[in-house]
Amino acid sequence: MEQLSLVPMDTPATYRICFIVGLESSWAERLWGMTSAPIEEAGDPEQTELVGEVADQAVLVGIINALYNLGHTVVSVERLNPDADLSPNETNMEA
Repeated sequence: MEQLSLVPMDTPATYRICFIVGLESSWAERLWGMTSAPIEEAGDPEQTELVGEVADQAVLVGIINALYNLGHTVVSVERLNPDADLSPNETNMEA
């Protein structure tokens, strides 16, 4: 079994957060400096993704809590490779 490398909790990383229900992109960009885009998949509820660098995991938890408090269902959170293409709707997950 391959051992996962530990990611320090206090370092910046790029994340993709997917959640149900649309969000005005300017709102996400103003609060967290992340880009947002709708995810269009047939048969799924309307989803939006946020992609961008987060200062540390405390900020990441704050973003997830804010989405929860606004009534959005978080579907997934992915940490992306540091050199990953940050364009929305592409999967460049860290191994």
